[in-house]
Amino acid sequence: MRDRFISRRGFLLSTTASLGGVLVLVTGSNRAAAFEVQNLGPGAPLALDIQNRCSADATHDDIRSGLEHDLLLRSAAPGTTLTETAFCPLCGCPIIATRYVK
Repeated sequence: MRDRFISRRGFLLSTTASLGGVLVLVTGSNRAAAFEVQNLGPGAPLALDIQNRCSADATHDDIRSGLEHDLLLRSAAPGTTLTETAFCPLCGCPIIATRYVK
């Protein structure tokens, strides 16, 4: 049988990993609060802030006008609908512009 030597570093790492796993199992795990779904009423201040996150800013209009300009430069067969999508850098809302080619 071949002798197997374990270095001190390997022994300490394996022992620490084993003890860490046992500690996690003993203490249990809780759900992360960052991933909970919160139901907000229609009049809640946070719900209104989320709903109106970009309404006062002209960012969506600027992005939409840029998309519409890009669509005017594209050509396609008559009867085709062209679509461009971009996302608001502030809130992540999808902004969609379409153009029907006559």
